[in-house]
Amino acid sequence: MAPRTTRRGVAVGAATTAALGVLSLLGSGVAGAAPATVAWDDWYSHFTRTVTNSTPNPGEIITITTKFERTNSTEEHLYNIKDRHAACLKYVPGSAKMNNTPLDPQVDDGSVPGRDPLVSVDFAPNDWIVRNQPGSSPVFSVSYKVGDDCSRGNTLTTGMDYNGSLGSGGYYTKGPGIVVSYLGAGGDGSSGSVGSLFGS
Repeated sequence: MAPRTTRRGVAVGAATTAALGVLSLLGSGVAGAAPATVAWDDWYSHFTRTVTNSTPNPGEIITITTKFERTNSTEEHLYNIKDRHAACLKYVPGSAKMNNTPLDPQVDDGSVPGRDPLVSVDFAPNDWIVRNQPGSSPVFSVSYKVGDDCSRGNTLTTGMDYNGSLGSGGYYTKGPGIVVSYLGAGGDGSSGSVGSLFGS
């Protein structure tokens, strides 16, 4: 099998479903957690990313998970993963885990010009293995605190990229998108206008 190269894609069905759910929630002015999920395939790799709340308030903690799965018999060893997020989302120390196993990530807050905010983990020499078998689909999780400086009512894109034994994959703006809530002009807790919910 030829190594994969960095690529991007759009999970239209999953993104549309999650986006409609967020629009419905925001349009009604209802407060509360609104989980969102995007899923996509890249050859025989299947990825699922979920955020615990896609419409958080400033100061809240959100968790983003990425599940790795294989759909054929070829296993893949994961060497590195980078979780990409908006600079106003602050990494919660100690939250980076793979299958609930604590990890020691490198955290870039985006304050250095030319460097994107991300949480990066190198797994070597004990890389994780993805197999098309029960219990062999590792889940990477990381939590962020929503900053007061987050733009209200606009989409904050998230994504990830990784390196593995079958190549690399870049899904920098795949989602899920996050729309930080804010009080309406009347102070009644209603949401303002919502931009595009998912990056391309």
